[in-house]
Amino acid sequence: MNKRLLISLLAGWCLALSLAGCKDDDETIDPSSAEPVITFVYDELDADLNLVDNLPVVAVIKSEAGLKSVALSILTSEGETVPVTTVTEFFNDKSYSLAEEVEYEADYTEAVIEAVDKLDRRVKSSMPISVTDIVEAPSITFDPASIEYDERDQVDMPATGITVTTSALLASVELTRVKTTGQVDYASVSFDPDEDARSTWTYNEVIPYDEFDTGLKVRAVDSYGQVTIQTLPVHYTTVAPPVLTFAQSTIIADKDEQKAVEVQIESEGGLAKVELYRLEGSNEERIKSTDYSNETSVAYAETMTFTNKTTGVKVVATDRLGRSATATADALVNLYYVQNILVNTAPANDGVDGGNRMLSISDRKSYSVQACFDDPSLQSHIDVAVYYMTGNANLIRIYDIAKNPKPKEYSAAGGNLQNFTVKNATTFAKSSLNFESATAADIQAIDPSSVISTVMQGGEDMVGSVWVVKLAPTSPAAGKVALLKLVSVGEPSGTNKNARTFTFAVKLPKE
Repeated sequence: MNKRLLISLLAGWCLALSLAGCKDDDETIDPSSAEPVITFVYDELDADLNLVDNLPVVAVIKSEAGLKSVALSILTSEGETVPVTTVTEFFNDKSYSLAEEVEYEADYTEAVIEAVDKLDRRVKSSMPISVTDIVEAPSITFDPASIEYDERDQVDMPATGITVTTSALLASVELTRVKTTGQVDYASVSFDPDEDARSTWTYNEVIPYDEFDTGLKVRAVDSYGQVTIQTLPVHYTTVAPPVLTFAQSTIIADKDEQKAVEVQIESEGGLAKVELYRLEGSNEERIKSTDYSNETSVAYAETMTFTNKTTGVKVVATDRLGRSATATADALVNLYYVQNILVNTAPANDGVDGGNRMLSISDRKSYSVQACFDDPSLQSHIDVAVYYMTGNANLIRIYDIAKNPKPKEYSAAGGNLQNFTVKNATTFAKSSLNFESATAADIQAIDPSSVISTVMQGGEDMVGSVWVVKLAPTSPAAGKVALLKLVSVGEPSGTNKNARTFTFAVKLPKE
């Protein structure tokens, strides 16, 4: 029942008793009348200094002779008497109801009422008082006093020990992980005072802290609503994930060759597993998984088959803490691959050699006209001649040799292209393949019959373009199909705007 309602009911009851005993004030006092009678409303009063309001001392005092005074005092545990109030005027001196609010102290033990009637007879009565002293807010202690964890030590995470105590009862405890990215609720528990009343709560479990944790905040609330918050410091030292270094950035292999993939792996946290994958474009296949026992340095060398479709390898290293690092290396399988072949143009109709003006795809290099007359056997190696014409829509031109429309402009001391004993009939076709990722299998899948053009020509947009080249039957790489990429066209060399340097890249299957 609400305390204020209870007080109102008691006051009404006491008033009723007082009125019931009302008699004429002129009545003479009978010397044989009974002594005053003091009746407390409750047998014992419980007060709690942690609460805002407590019950008053309530009693009814009746006197046949009439009351002269009523005094309320408090007895302490030290035997002292603390006066509270004395009443000498009564509406009805035959019956008086006392309801006095007391400022309780922790050492109060009894409420004592002394009634004096008009015959000067004194009567005392007492009621025990039980006072709950002010309790401290909950106490939180940690064991250990802080979490110190270093991944390099290779030990288990220590358990987090928490003890919460209170002089009252616990209402709830909440655990929150404090991270560099914010606070994250971790656990909470509430206590029912009827079913799970307790003043102590302990916790001793392993919390999976990580490198983002800086503390564990504990919030405890007691039954009076008092709150205590303490934070357990967390110092988490991380190690770097594994570091992988390939012995070769590009692995060169023949078709279906068994070849070792060599990777140096360093792991501060101790290596647990290494996985090897074969890459074929966007597809990957796990070839092998190898377990390790916390080694910090491993010279990894595992053999795998390099197929015609292999574009690279991937190695994934995982340490004992679950951190992974990935590294890849390109693979060049069954391919001749040259990235930077320089071929020069020269002024038209000047009758002199302008440098290495012709490209041999079968040799993956450029030659001068003069070199082909000095060594006639090289003439069959020439697959492409380049030309540049400023002011023309088709300013970039790449010709075959057999049907070159400007043979006399490729001249040297021994003659010009008309004088070559072997003139390769190279043909071309535009390609949609990605030059860098194209494999031997991709190139070999091209239908040679679709490669029929005898010239590649166009504007500056030809730079970066990729072309399929079918080599002539008279070429050292007779009938093979290759990929040719025009990487760049340089600025004029000297004052002649037609004197340029073309840069080509070539991919030619070995077989």
